[in-house]
Amino acid sequence: MPSRVNPTTSRSDERFETEETFFPVRATIEAVLHGVALVALAFLVWQAVHVLRQRPAVYAAGNSVRASLVRWTTRQAPEKAHVALDSVPTPDLRDWIAALPGAGTQMSWEGGSLRPSAVAVEPVPDPKHKVRIWVAAPAKSMVSLSDALGGIDSVDVETGGAVLTVPGVEGDVGATVNGTKATTVQRDSLTIKPVLVLGVASWEPKFIMASLEEYGWKVDSRFSISPKSGDVVQNVVPSAVQIDTSKYAAVIAVDSSAQRYAGQIAEYVRKGGGFIATGDAAALPAFAELMPGHPGTASQEHDFDLDSVTPRTAISLAAISQLKPNAVPIEMRAHEVAVAARRVGQGRVLQVGYLDTWRWRMGGIEKSIDPYRNWWATMVSSIAYAPRHPIANSSPVEPTPMASLVSILGTPTSQKPPSGSFLDDPRLLPALFGLLMFAFLVEWGSRRLRGQP
Repeated sequence: MPSRVNPTTSRSDERFETEETFFPVRATIEAVLHGVALVALAFLVWQAVHVLRQRPAVYAAGNSVRASLVRWTTRQAPEKAHVALDSVPTPDLRDWIAALPGAGTQMSWEGGSLRPSAVAVEPVPDPKHKVRIWVAAPAKSMVSLSDALGGIDSVDVETGGAVLTVPGVEGDVGATVNGTKATTVQRDSLTIKPVLVLGVASWEPKFIMASLEEYGWKVDSRFSISPKSGDVVQNVVPSAVQIDTSKYAAVIAVDSSAQRYAGQIAEYVRKGGGFIATGDAAALPAFAELMPGHPGTASQEHDFDLDSVTPRTAISLAAISQLKPNAVPIEMRAHEVAVAARRVGQGRVLQVGYLDTWRWRMGGIEKSIDPYRNWWATMVSSIAYAPRHPIANSSPVEPTPMASLVSILGTPTSQKPPSGSFLDDPRLLPALFGLLMFAFLVEWGSRRLRGQP
């Protein structure tokens, strides 16, 4: 009688044979994982010793600079570090970079895209309290100006700088050039004093006085009529005129009637006052030492209808010649000096060669009143005496960002320090630890599942 095979026993034997075949492979994998864990552990120990003995050279650029500084100052302490700046860093970041050499790290930096710039703000001697913004920037660049209220203006720089006169500013004033922003504040204000006009009662002093008053200047005047009739005065004591810097920002002499005040005017200028001589006054021997040059022969005046674009070319001109060494031409007409200035003592003198400028205002040209008024106001502002008073302002500003950066961090260089090996990569330690834990946990789990300790 044939024997019967127990199917249950057969399946069990097959399973035991499969497990006997599988367990050596599994044990081999466990051994490999065990070895990987041991190697990773050994490498971690070696890396720790290496980090203690070796200080790497590191590099950071752009937006990663701040995060790199955190790592360098808290964990790495590199021997050499180099940063590539794509914009002028904030003061705290700049000082952070500058402090690393004190901790033993050799620092170098570069900023190929950074552009040098500077900005300054000064008040203008003007009754409208205008301010002048001076900007230095590379040629062929565009500068955007702003203050605390927003954008002011933009200007294309042709030869290295630009000057803008604006009605006023609020808070910090910024000049941005290719992402580099220079900032400053207005640090002082001016006391605006009246202007004194001296002359014979005629059209010229009358219209000069009227235009300055319309612009906003307070004007005192003394107009001579005749020896018998005396003088017509405005805001001046009839018996005498006292000219000094405590009373006047500028004195305008129109003709020879100002000769009797020549001594006072000379002393006033040397103490800081501003003086404008036009017409016959500029040719007076009493003012010769003050004048920037010598007035020439008056040219023929022309009809304003022939020249409505530049109306001053129609006015008669006694061109200024033989300029003194410290005299500066302010305005030219063709190749002749029409207006010149010089400094005398602490004050400034402006010599105007134009004669009978009142014809400009009355010349019948459309919109001639405003240009005439503004021209004379600008002449006065350019030489006016105006005491300065500091404005308290603690706002942190950086008027020369690139220059300050070089001063604090040193000369930039594009030569980076030699890169460290892959052993200096900060990502290596986390990767090794992750490999160690993975190998250990997989091996331990595999052994437990097959009943091994």
